[in-house]
Amino acid sequence: MTRLRHLLLGLTVLPSLLLDSRQRRYFAEMRVFLSHLPEVLAGALPDALAAITPTPIPSSSSDGIGTSSEGTLRHLADLAALLDRRSPLGLCLRRSLVRYHFLRREGIPLVVQFGARFKDGRPDREVVGHAWLTLEGKPYFEDHENFQGFNVMLRYPSDD
Repeated sequence: MTRLRHLLLGLTVLPSLLLDSRQRRYFAEMRVFLSHLPEVLAGALPDALAAITPTPIPSSSSDGIGTSSEGTLRHLADLAALLDRRSPLGLCLRRSLVRYHFLRREGIPLVVQFGARFKDGRPDREVVGHAWLTLEGKPYFEDHENFQGFNVMLRYPSDD
């Protein structure tokens, strides 16, 4: 199912990239952002998150896609994260952080959640982690099964 979703994402987003120069510019910027992400995350996590948290662009001066195309921006971020296969970072972390940066820049007050749980729910198994976003305390375009059972270890920013 996941592979089919990824294929559908590519088939949906790639044609629009060919036709829209603003989307191509955003996508290229996302790819650069993702390429620097491992070195940014090499330090303390709160410092890294502060460094990638943008100041929102006022809508009147923005030459970007704009919040009216939030879905487009989210899909571009998802595709950029998916195509960054050489990254040492997991897909959920890449996707969450690229979405976080670019959507917050457009004024959407997302919060990154970092959680952990025992694999298969059994304490004798290894611990696995997951990153996802929330908006107003609710998961932001995240399938329930992807964050179910994870204990939130860190939320950033913590005061949103």
